[in-house]
Amino acid sequence: MGLPVRIKQLYKNTTDLVRSQRGRNVVVFLIFLAISAILWCVLTLNEEQQYDLRMPVRLENVPDSVTVISTPPAFISVSAKGKGTQMFKHSIGQAPWFGIDFRLYRSRGALRLGDADLKAIARSALGGSTVQLVSPDSLTLLFTTRRPLRKPVKIDYKVSAGPQSTIVGVPHPSTDSVKVYYASQIPYNVKSISTEPIHLSDLAATTTVKAKLIAPRNCRVIPDSIDVTIEVEPLIMKTRRVVIEPINVPTDMKLITFPAQIDVIYMVPMSIYRTTDPHFSVTADYRSINVGRSRKVRLRLHDVPSELVNVHLSADSAEYIIEKL
Repeated sequence: MGLPVRIKQLYKNTTDLVRSQRGRNVVVFLIFLAISAILWCVLTLNEEQQYDLRMPVRLENVPDSVTVISTPPAFISVSAKGKGTQMFKHSIGQAPWFGIDFRLYRSRGALRLGDADLKAIARSALGGSTVQLVSPDSLTLLFTTRRPLRKPVKIDYKVSAGPQSTIVGVPHPSTDSVKVYYASQIPYNVKSISTEPIHLSDLAATTTVKAKLIAPRNCRVIPDSIDVTIEVEPLIMKTRRVVIEPINVPTDMKLITFPAQIDVIYMVPMSIYRTTDPHFSVTADYRSINVGRSRKVRLRLHDVPSELVNVHLSADSAEYIIEKL
């Protein structure tokens, strides 16, 4: 049986069902059910109901010469009472802005809004709904028209590289100074602006992280965060043979070590592998010899450049003989 034939048969069966007494009863029931639902929705939406909203905060009409120091809250929580249509509009659609007009609330270096002010703003934004509660119930936002100070950036960090890598130099910021806006007194005691602590370990490659800056009390820092780059390089192993130098030997004695030379093993960052040319010194101290206890003299490594890592001798002691001249 083809598809058109099946559709015709389904249509005929449905028509017969609707034309039957039972089918007509079902259709009438559905019509009355739809009418009841519509009437219920109309009555419900016209009744007053309580609803909660989180309204995004926006400062309006702020002059270009003003810098707001205090960060306003991202949202104001509002508990309101209004018609169901208003609740439906505000709950389903985007919540209206909680607009704070800078011109209306400025007062001696701050915007000060009490509970009544906040409720009035919310009521206006919600189109006349009765506002019962707002949270927070008051706001104080500091601002300034003063020129900012320039302060250097200090990086608070504790970082370490993985076993086959090394940290090159010190972490460096994307900017070495920032602007500090202050509300009242000049912060003379602030020498620098520190980042939040940066803790990283087992770094295997150069890493850049975003670090937030810690603003002093009643101050604002612009920018409020910076990028900090920690340079990491792989390490390459090298070996250098060095002559063992006897020291503190009496003038009538001669100290001879076996072997006379020893390998110094070290790791060097890849960027200076070809250019580095360290000159170590390895000593055997005559005064450290204890003839009765050991036939070996302890070796010590000196003049180790700071850029080298894991520097050590292939052996920490050597056999010796003492000749009298």
